[in-house]
Amino acid sequence: MSFGLPPSTEVSRQLPKKAIIERFGLSGKERTKFDSTIHRITISNEVSPRTVNIPEGKDVKSIFVLKVELQDEDYDEKVISLLLRLIEQNMVLVLESGARYRPIAFREVLIQGDWTQDLDLHLNGLDMDDVWEDLIKQVGNIVVEEGNDLDSQIAIDEECRKLDSQIEKLRKKMSSEKQPRRKRELYSQLKELESKRASIRIGDDVSCV
Repeated sequence: MSFGLPPSTEVSRQLPKKAIIERFGLSGKERTKFDSTIHRITISNEVSPRTVNIPEGKDVKSIFVLKVELQDEDYDEKVISLLLRLIEQNMVLVLESGARYRPIAFREVLIQGDWTQDLDLHLNGLDMDDVWEDLIKQVGNIVVEEGNDLDSQIAIDEECRKLDSQIEKLRKKMSSEKQPRRKRELYSQLKELESKRASIRIGDDVSCV
């Protein structure tokens, strides 16, 4: 499966797990987690001036798409992050579980797309720098708001995600708390987090909505 990319980019070459484990000297614990999370890794596509009519960028020379077949859909995010850090390439990982796919990339933080049965990636841009930035947007469904660049938008979205998680945990604590005093304390913390979330800004633009 080429995930909507041009046939000229198809590689379909398996990347042995054993080779990765040995090359990067994973510890026993890391090896166990790696094996229990990942079933098979395949280099699916290479996007470069050699395979498509798009010139190199200043920073990005090529982009690889790796299909990662999971042992279970409930995967260990740390293993996926480790794989992205070990292989020093601009990569999109496409996790596969059953008939579903989930694109993932790394740009300061782990960027995870939604699970889907029909994944289509598109190449947009004048050079590989542009193409890579656009792929990041596609993977994370990132909408760069006016006044922001991609990196600042990623930072904003990540901060919002963390705050949303904290807010949800506080709401659950409030719903189960029986003591009025403690409940008031939690409510105060909740309003503080909600206020912080609503006021995240880049320049003069409110960006967390």
